[in-house]
Amino acid sequence: MAVSSDITVTYATYLDMVQATSEERIERIRRGLLPALVTQLAHDLRIPDHNLALYLGLNRASLRRRIADDERLSAQESEGPLALASLAGSVVLASRQASVERAIVTDPLGWLGRWLRTPASGPGRGLAPIQYLDVVEGRAVVATWLADVLRPGFRP
Repeated sequence: MAVSSDITVTYATYLDMVQATSEERIERIRRGLLPALVTQLAHDLRIPDHNLALYLGLNRASLRRRIADDERLSAQESEGPLALASLAGSVVLASRQASVERAIVTDPLGWLGRWLRTPASGPGRGLAPIQYLDVVEGRAVVATWLADVLRPGFRP
């Protein structure tokens, strides 16, 4: 899918994550992501960075130290931010589809930040999606929920 150049520049990090192959994402996790990605995600999703770190299962003091010392996150610490950046990329790609709601088209990452903080309705969905991001299985559940919401014709 071709993505317009203005979108590509603005959301390059997220598009890169979602469009990477599984092997490329695994290698990035093994190498460790830069901790600045967590700060960028927090800013773009309009979630305080200390809250986002907590929801991703990251130690805030360790995150601050890694940023100050210009160190990469460990492989385990990198999984959550990479997964969230991939979700952000999915929303950016979906925002170019004619079938998505206007709020997504207008501000895809702001919409994602609000969606993540809104408690989900339905069986077994009493918590906000962001509360599931600290573990791998929870991130998979959130990815499924998001894919459902972004699917054309979705009705909650």
